[in-house]
Amino acid sequence: MLMTLTVLGSVGVLSLLIVIIAALQRRFFWVRQLAFPLYVAAGVATLEILALLQPGYQTVAVRHVLDWAWLFLGLITIFRLLGLYLFDVHLTARREIRLPPLLPAVTMTVIYLVTAFVSLRLSFPKLDVTALIATSAVTSLVLGLALQPILGNFFAGLVISIEKPFRLNDWIKVGEQEGRVVAITWRTTHLRTRDNDNLVIPNGKMAEERVLNYYYPHPVHREKVRVGAHYDEPPYRVHRVLLDCAAGVRGVLDTPAPDVLIVAFEPSSILYELRVWTDDIAQAHQIASDLRGRIWEEFHKEGIVIPYPIQRLELARPARPRPEADGVDDGVWPARLYVAEGPERGRSLTLDRSAPATVGRSRSCALPLSDPNTSKEHLRLAWENGAWVMTDASSSGTRVNGKPAERAVLRPFDRIAVGDTVIIFET
Repeated sequence: MLMTLTVLGSVGVLSLLIVIIAALQRRFFWVRQLAFPLYVAAGVATLEILALLQPGYQTVAVRHVLDWAWLFLGLITIFRLLGLYLFDVHLTARREIRLPPLLPAVTMTVIYLVTAFVSLRLSFPKLDVTALIATSAVTSLVLGLALQPILGNFFAGLVISIEKPFRLNDWIKVGEQEGRVVAITWRTTHLRTRDNDNLVIPNGKMAEERVLNYYYPHPVHREKVRVGAHYDEPPYRVHRVLLDCAAGVRGVLDTPAPDVLIVAFEPSSILYELRVWTDDIAQAHQIASDLRGRIWEEFHKEGIVIPYPIQRLELARPARPRPEADGVDDGVWPARLYVAEGPERGRSLTLDRSAPATVGRSRSCALPLSDPNTSKEHLRLAWENGAWVMTDASSSGTRVNGKPAERAVLRPFDRIAVGDTVIIFET
């Protein structure tokens, strides 16, 4: 009866010590770092209490076991303190080396195992450790076969910690899933998705899948938004409106600058792609949504049509209507000037065949420009002999389609360069 009470009391003491250590482990850093030696100390203290309460058990063999336990406890405490100094103080704090999270844990586990075998050999010289090691090897083989998936995830996590294909707070894509890395454990990697859900992926799966890291070598990411515009809209107009849409949207970087590509000629529209840069991939969907809203608004203001994907069959080509001037149909379409590049980009001027139009720096011109390389009256446009004619009136010259010209008969979509300003002739 006394033996039973002694054993129960020892077990109660051991349980109490474990609960106390677990509670202190959550609050204090040093207790958390020395958790394993403290648990071993609790076990050794319980054995000592049991030996004191039962003097009959204080034999030579029991004393040798207790001596080994104290030796093992002292060695692992020393090694743990050395490990804390090496990993946390010397490498991390002084040399500022970021160690893989699993490396210190795996290193200390190996040291504990080696210390256990060495201390057993020192405490029990006659003990055949070879048989114990062989038995441990067979047991490890059986356990390895049974725990193959878990061990595979463990070693995959070790490789991830050493190779560092991604780190904490990196935004990655694994297969069809993507999110921010919030934890890398010995078995799994945790991602926080855009929906604020916690996605747990086994490390073995991470090693097999292709991983796209949006934060390496830098977090700058390009976001693309595609939109179709009507064939009647000149590409340079759509290009300018799309670039204006990117300005002022939260999250869009000014450097690198946004750009626009013509992707394809679709059956019902010309497909454009607005490409912008952002440094927060987590907000990419919101940025793309804001851009689409701005595109709709700016297209609506500029009268640019986003056509529906329709097909039209014409059995007979209808006669093309022609505007009339002064009640006479002379087959001439209205013309206008559109500023594609320069301080006044986006401004346009409708030309009147009955009166010449001037372009220059003077406010009295029909199309005034603020370009410092522009003369007060830089050029003149007039309707002559059934065509619009440009006459240069400046000292710095005018270029039409990249070539210097003092006088030129204009055709649709000719580019007139006035200083750093580019004006397009439209009909």
